[in-house]
Formats: sequence, structure tokens, C-alpha cells
Amino acid sequence: MTLEELFQSESIRAAGWTCSERQMVCFEVMGWSLNEQVLFANQDLDLSMLRNIRAVAKRAQAGEPLSYIFGVVYFDELRLSVEPGVLIPRLDTEVLVEAAENWIAAIQNPRLHDVCTGNGAVALALKIRRPDAIVSGSDLMDVAVECARQNADDLNLEVAFSQSDLFEGLGQFDLVTANPPYIALGDSEIDASVSEHEPHSAIYAGYDGLEVMRRLLRDAKGHLKSGGVLFVEHGYRQAKVVRALALEHGWADIETILDLAGRDRVARMQKP
Repeated sequence: MTLEELFQSESIRAAGWTCSERQMVCFEVMGWSLNEQVLFANQDLDLSMLRNIRAVAKRAQAGEPLSYIFGVVYFDELRLSVEPGVLIPRLDTEVLVEAAENWIAAIQNPRLHDVCTGNGAVALALKIRRPDAIVSGSDLMDVAVECARQNADDLNLEVAFSQSDLFEGLGQFDLVTANPPYIALGDSEIDASVSEHEPHSAIYAGYDGLEVMRRLLRDAKGHLKSGGVLFVEHGYRQAKVVRALALEHGWADIETILDLAGRDRVARMQKP
């Protein structure tokens, strides 16, 4: 059976993989680059390859995310480790990274901190983009902190990760980024693969999804230098309420940044 025939078979199609997920499976199972996948599409696969891909498809059909199956996720051109108990970073969060990088373009040796860092994706991506920056990250969950530290070691990046409840024990920075939990409990739009497999503490934030956001907007100014900026990711229907909360807590120059699909996704605000 060829690769193309395999992906057209009923058992594999039932996994519902996107084109990029198919590419990920081929790379992680067989080590084939995208060019090799095209080149070898009509080449017969050996039995071990067939068995391995079918085994992955079976787990995926049960809702298990591919990133947990393989233990890796691709973010901002980085290949990062991730594991159950640690949030899988999404493509839309790259918008947060780009916006933060643009803001610090004129600052030499900026001090950056990423709250709710998960596997460290945002902090590590910013360090790659700005090697001169002093970058750190924190998360409430020890499993996430250990995963982030491992990723920093694997990439040979000097980024300090610590366990902290938001800003507990932290200093002051030029810029803070955050991708906090912002989903409301009982939100019917959340995919089962997310609600059943990813850590609830990194996804859900109270009855309206804003429980952590309120604390974040209340406390972040105390950890920013004068004129410092907070970039925070939020739900695509939360821009107005996040803006209202920001005004309530005395933030200035509030702006909403769109994600790749043109939806409200990131709020930028400045400490007066």
C-alpha cells in the first residue's frame, strides 16, 4: 500500500486529519520531509510504517491530540516538546509573539516576561527573535515549568522559567505577555479533544472565562516599568469586556490585535 492509498483508506480518513496534520504524522513516524512525502507518495510502505500510522490514527480517532501522541508541537518555526498536563500552543498565539516583538523593536536589551507560559513557546520564540532580550517565563503548574525548561535546554536558549501564581515573587519588566486561561466553564464550542485531554487549569477560568484575566489586569502594572506594555491573548468575543476591565484598572493606549482569521485575539495596553 502506498502513502496516498493509506491516507485515502477509511480507517485513516476517520481520524479527520488536516493537511498539516498528515504532514506531521509522516515526519514524526517516518522522518519524511514535505518534499519526500510528495516524492514517495506512490511508493509502497513497509509493514512497520503502516502499523505505526494506523496506531496513531486509532489514538487520534479517540480524540487524543497529535501533539500529545508524538510529544511535540510546532510553534513559530520551533519544534517544542509538550506533554499531557501542559497546554498545546496554538498557531493564533504567534500573533502575540509578533506584536510583542514589534513593540520592543527600539528597546535595547529589553526585559520580557511571559505569564502562564505553558511549555514556554512564547518566551522561547521571543528569545529567538530578540537574542539580546532578557527573557523569563512562569506558570502555576510545575509540569509546565519543567517542560518549558527542557525546551530551553534543547534549544540552548538562556530563558529562566519559574513556578509562580501569575506575578508572585517576580520583578519588573519592559514588557509582559500572557496567554491565560479564558474559556468559560460549560462553553459548548470547545472541542472534545481539548476538554477531555488538555489541562483544565490552562483552559477554563470561571463561569465567564475572565477569572484569571481580572487578576492579571489588576496585578500586571505593578510588574511593569513606567510606559511598559502588557500583551494578553483573549477569546475572540472578549475584546470589549477585556477593554472595559483594562480601563477599570487604569491602563492606557488600549488596542485590539486580530488573529490570522481576522478575529479579535490580543489586547495591548500600556502602563501610564
